[in-house]
Amino acid sequence: MARIQKRKYEKIDESEIDLVIQCHDSHEFYERYREMFPTRKKGIDSISKIWKRRSEFVKKQQDSLPVSEIPNGISQELEQLITEQNKILAELSGVMKEHLKLSKEILSRLPKSIQKPEELPHRHGEIKITETKEPIKKAVHEKPSDIMIGS
Repeated sequence: MARIQKRKYEKIDESEIDLVIQCHDSHEFYERYREMFPTRKKGIDSISKIWKRRSEFVKKQQDSLPVSEIPNGISQELEQLITEQNKILAELSGVMKEHLKLSKEILSRLPKSIQKPEELPHRHGEIKITETKEPIKKAVHEKPSDIMIGS
């Protein structure tokens, strides 16, 4: 018997897709869905399946928008923000280079004898031998002997 192929997903209208993209969380989507489509008898499972496909819809929408449809104001604003960010990073980089140069200069002027003994490199020939201590023995109490009652 020939098997009828079933759809993987339920058919979703453009208005439903637009609603999914507008909402920020599933609760908001569910409430707005019930308000906008009161005649549709979809259960919570069907509505949650639509929400789970949200990223797919967003991706399709982004792919469908050509670059020329992006408003010029946004691209100019983005360009300004990037140039400001680059200026700040360049300034920060210059300050860090200056700080590194100054630190190297300070370290070169310091005498080497200031190093603490713990920081000095250990030689292979120097091995400290510590005294071996015997483990502490715990005092063991003898069991009291049974009391013998005499006649």
